[in-house]
Amino acid sequence: MKQENKKNSSYNKIRNNLYANVERHELTERKTFSIVALSALVLASILLFVAAMIESGSKKEYIYVFGDTEQELSEKLAFSDGVQYIDMVALSTFCDMESIEKGFAINGTYIKLENGSSLATVNGFNVSLSEKVIIDEKHFLIPIEDAKKLIFGIDIDISGEKTVITATENIYMIAKNVEFDYVTDVSAYLEYINSKDQYISILANKQHSIGEDFSPAKLVEIPKKYRRADRVLKLDLTAEKALEAMMQDMFALGIDDVCVQSAYRTYAEQQNLFNNYVNSEINKGLSRDEAIANANKYSARPEYSEHRTGLCVDFFVPSCMLELENYGYEGSYPNDVGFTETNAYPWLLKNCWKYGFILRYPEDKVDITGYSYESWHYRFVGLEVASIIHQTGLCYEEYLEIFK
Repeated sequence: MKQENKKNSSYNKIRNNLYANVERHELTERKTFSIVALSALVLASILLFVAAMIESGSKKEYIYVFGDTEQELSEKLAFSDGVQYIDMVALSTFCDMESIEKGFAINGTYIKLENGSSLATVNGFNVSLSEKVIIDEKHFLIPIEDAKKLIFGIDIDISGEKTVITATENIYMIAKNVEFDYVTDVSAYLEYINSKDQYISILANKQHSIGEDFSPAKLVEIPKKYRRADRVLKLDLTAEKALEAMMQDMFALGIDDVCVQSAYRTYAEQQNLFNNYVNSEINKGLSRDEAIANANKYSARPEYSEHRTGLCVDFFVPSCMLELENYGYEGSYPNDVGFTETNAYPWLLKNCWKYGFILRYPEDKVDITGYSYESWHYRFVGLEVASIIHQTGLCYEEYLEIFK
């Protein structure tokens, strides 16, 4: 009996130990499950928060504000490989750009684009873009950084919650640092052609006097082969070197039917010239006041004369030369005789900007410049400024008002 009780006691002890182990294991499993479940819940909450933040950040980057109008682009259209795009269709509507074949135009300038291409054509010049253009049925997308560089007169702010585009009244497509070839080797002249010296931006016109005592810092002679043989003509050093490059290329093409008639003038020379014009008008029967007003349309008082800057030249045609006594400061000054019929005239209109020169008094800008059209009068402003004026069709006064 004692042995049987002893067996039962051992059995009960083993059973109790077994039940206890099972209970401890179940408790451990329940604790482990609770910890895992809690961790999963925390992780899910973090992921949801991050997703919400990402979505919120994306939304603000994809919304573009054009004045009072908002445009929301999809992520696929707004970004490509981390590069942000802007829709030219929306921009053109906002800025009143004209839609043209494969592009857009405004104020006489234009940009043309091809889907999938990283090249744009701006005012006839090929310009490399940072990324390929994306074009579909509704959108014309170019990288924002390229838009900033190519479109003058708009501001694109991507720093806030939304991309904000503002615009001025003067918007132009501008190709910068354009590439082109010269006719001859002009490497010795490039530093002058590309000059950005403050002096070459000086303005002398009917509203801006340069004073009586003004004089260029350094004047040098124009080589005899490029000027009238019977005159010693001078220019500011920078303008003269750029002129040499231009004349060298022009003559290399066999275009040698013009030469420089006039360049820098002293105060006394300009005063004498203006007085001669006034007297010529008086001889036509005008009063002195009427004569001065007429002369002021095609000449300038010495304080307002651009010739005194040493930055401009007048061309003329030797083959059309009348008797010498009818030229210069003693008589008439017919630069225009036959000039527009020369080979040089169309070449200069097309190419003078490459050497930093501009046609100073265009035919369609008389009301702005205050001077009659002078097909023979060219002014040095440096390549960068001349390129912009060439692309936009602006006169120098307009350029200074808009771009400076």
